[in-house]
Amino acid sequence: MNLSAWRAALRIARRDALRAKGRSALIIAMIALPVVGVTAADVVARSSVLTPQESATRLMGGADAYLSTVRAGWRLEQAPDPDPATTLVLSQNGPKPVPTEEETARSARPLGQLLKEALPAGARLLPVESPAGYALTSTTAGQARVQAWSLDLADPLARGITTLREGSWPDAPYEVAATTGFLAGSGLSVGGSTTLAGTHQALRITAAVEYPGDLKAERLVGRPGELGALLAAAEDRTGQTPADGPADFLVSLPGGAAFGWEDVQRANAYGFTVASRAAVLADPPPDNAVPLYRDTPLSGAAATEALKSSTIAVTVVGMALLEVVLLAGPAFAVGARRSRRQLALVAAGGGDRSHIRGVVLGGAVVLAGTGALAGTVLGCLTVALGRPWLEARSGARFGHFALEPADLLGVLAIGVVTGLLAAIVPAVQAGRQPVTAALTGRAATRPPAIWIPVAGVLVAGAGTCLALFGALEGSRTRVVMLGSVIAELGLVACTPWFVGLLGRVARALPLGPRLALRDAARNRGRSAPAVAAVMAAVAGAVAVLTFQSSSDAADRADYAAAAPNGAVVLRTQQVSPASVTAVAPGSSAASVAAAASGKAAADLRRTVEQAIPGLGERGDLRNLTYGACDGRPGSFCGTVRLDMPAENLCPPAAGAAGPGGSVRLDEAQARRLLAEDPRCRQSAPAPQDVRELITGDANVLRNLLGVDDPAAQQALAAGKVVVLDPRYVKDGAVPLQLTRYGAEGPGGNQLSTASLPAVAVRAKTPAARAVLSPAAAEAAGLTPTTYESVWLPAHAPGAADEQRATAAVTAHGPGAKLSVERGYASTYGDATMLGLAIAASAVAIAAAGIATGLAAADSRGDLATLAAVGAGPGIRRRLSGFQCAAVAALGAVLGALAGFVPAAAVQRVENLGAVPRVDAAGISLGTHPLVVPWPYLAALVAGLPLLAWLVAAGLTRSRVALTRRTG
Repeated sequence: MNLSAWRAALRIARRDALRAKGRSALIIAMIALPVVGVTAADVVARSSVLTPQESATRLMGGADAYLSTVRAGWRLEQAPDPDPATTLVLSQNGPKPVPTEEETARSARPLGQLLKEALPAGARLLPVESPAGYALTSTTAGQARVQAWSLDLADPLARGITTLREGSWPDAPYEVAATTGFLAGSGLSVGGSTTLAGTHQALRITAAVEYPGDLKAERLVGRPGELGALLAAAEDRTGQTPADGPADFLVSLPGGAAFGWEDVQRANAYGFTVASRAAVLADPPPDNAVPLYRDTPLSGAAATEALKSSTIAVTVVGMALLEVVLLAGPAFAVGARRSRRQLALVAAGGGDRSHIRGVVLGGAVVLAGTGALAGTVLGCLTVALGRPWLEARSGARFGHFALEPADLLGVLAIGVVTGLLAAIVPAVQAGRQPVTAALTGRAATRPPAIWIPVAGVLVAGAGTCLALFGALEGSRTRVVMLGSVIAELGLVACTPWFVGLLGRVARALPLGPRLALRDAARNRGRSAPAVAAVMAAVAGAVAVLTFQSSSDAADRADYAAAAPNGAVVLRTQQVSPASVTAVAPGSSAASVAAAASGKAAADLRRTVEQAIPGLGERGDLRNLTYGACDGRPGSFCGTVRLDMPAENLCPPAAGAAGPGGSVRLDEAQARRLLAEDPRCRQSAPAPQDVRELITGDANVLRNLLGVDDPAAQQALAAGKVVVLDPRYVKDGAVPLQLTRYGAEGPGGNQLSTASLPAVAVRAKTPAARAVLSPAAAEAAGLTPTTYESVWLPAHAPGAADEQRATAAVTAHGPGAKLSVERGYASTYGDATMLGLAIAASAVAIAAAGIATGLAAADSRGDLATLAAVGAGPGIRRRLSGFQCAAVAALGAVLGALAGFVPAAAVQRVENLGAVPRVDAAGISLGTHPLVVPWPYLAALVAGLPLLAWLVAAGLTRSRVALTRRTG
């Protein structure tokens, strides 16, 4: 076609679009909806990426640099953007882990003197106290955890680190700012006060602030030196070790000078890391100028993570584009079929096939361009209006509202191109239609050639293999996307054959579904594109749901519960004999300390039971050790641990260094051992603070370990050890390794062994390796130490109950800790999966509705004939419902199959870089399998056709207008 012909085709397309406003709006909507999603995703992604200046402002406010003390006086090497995980202290973990004389001398100097020598002249410092860990502070319900930081937020250097939401900056002694996350959970507000546990100084909250990069932070920010001094003086630090003064500083240089890379390296020589605003974050030095990159070559981990991210991103984009094409296909099929008489007139007037194809493609340009433009604008508006919700959901503020012209023009162009691609098949079909048949309104359909579905199956299989095996190819990130697209296109090629197959099975069905399936089989030209559109929508949802389910299952499998879900655990601190000041005649400091510890534990148990009613039966337990270690004559210190017999170990674990060591395995060897040797299979993951050997009773077995076995309870009462891993048991006994510190023997310690009768059971939560009764522990010469109690109520206590009990426990004194096991909390959530299912259903029903509407228009004559021969008025409603349900059902089944391919391939990409290892617990592959979300798939595959039937039948009028049939 020449240029003038294209102008005529575009003019015809524009006039046709204006005449058929409803059909045009439908096509524009089908193009615009995916473009809205792509545009919104691009704007969100761009807005979430911070510029160097935005990153610097969130870290250091208005300062020129942020300085952290790593090892004062010792040389170190850092990356331009310092990270504690990669910082190299040369004399600690470098090639020569011995401090030099100069480092020894520097480390003895005061921190202020080192800072003066390390920084440029005239540098101004603003201290930042950000200790690790949490403290307890009072709330409206009791007490809750909080981070206690110190920083002068009113200082201009700190502006930008936080955002003031309410109130005013703290400017008087013991005034603090509280983050909005803490205020929401504690019930406090601006103007109220809170008191850190172990202190008596009320802290007045004058400001509600938020950290733009961490909206969920639970933090109190006081003036420099105040909160740190309070915590240092408090007896209860609740796991937090206050720093000896500030270790971090905001640095400002005089005269607007920049903190250059040379200045950073000078600070490194004194043991400080520096994040510089101008010379490092905004303009980082080349890699060859960074000593860290020279001395510690980067491993393949970063490259592997980058490969994973790029592969997933490319796959998502490719599948999204294909979905746009397949979704728009039915819309253009509608337009081509409704305009077939007009196209036939073009052919009758001398136009050839290229002119007819040009008219259809011209309509695609007009409608796709309008839809893409509308979708781009709506996508930007959607993000702008939903920005607060998106930021709250992600837990971080956007750096800025980013509208990248190149990206938006690209999305606009993609929308037009995908519209053209979607119109190619309808254009070719329109060019091939017989003119006479089109003018008389009779559709000429031919059965698809048998080679097409055969080729489609082969192409789908080839695409599946390409995606799955390409996921293991480390240098080709586009292979997964290409294979997934090819596999889905192969199924698209098979859809006409599957639609024809529906007509063959229709003979055994009642009148309504029989007419619907046969009509769909006769009119494959409109049914197949609709099935492909439903398949595309369902495939995208299935891929995302399956990948999220697999990731969620992996996180759930790695989660180690400290107790059964809802259990309340109380830990109390044992009184040390050294703290006893008064001893009665005939007694000892150790006995006085033991009595005081028992009384304190009993008081705390009563306190918890009063604070949280309905806790149920209590189980009391104590950790066991070897040796009293209480300072009495003949007392000694030691440990006891279970010793797994060598013949029960997984064979490669025998080469592990020490009890906690591991050995790297080849993947084939690891899988073979897992399949053949039960000794190599890991049990449920144990928590990091797993108890080695404890005393307890039947309540401890049930409340702490989830064991409700009468045989285990009887064995425990009979003096046997209840062991949670059967590999520790040999010939009905468990071997114990006893270590006596400071005695004669290897390394100054004395090693011995003991054996106790044992029985093995499986625990739901392996919070301890073994349990025995107090009497059996005393008979074995083992010494109980800490006091703990555990309850397992019928329902988990609420947050207010936990805060109230925590406050009551803290009021008794230092050392006690109360916790509630909440179980695994998914980061994905049912809401996300349900939202995807709803979105897929909406798009699928829209595509099926298009086919149903076209079928209703084409079937007017058939419906008129049925009405003339006495068919009831409800036949039209039932026929429309079954037509829509048939398209939705076939598309849902094919979409479920197509969605597994990218999900499985991306999951294999996620497993890249995993290294199998073996230790005493067994073999860990480091990989996670593909998990199929069957309930959600069942809802899509089975529920979608039913929903489509209800929608189509409910929106179709029962009355049939009698019309004259042509011919």
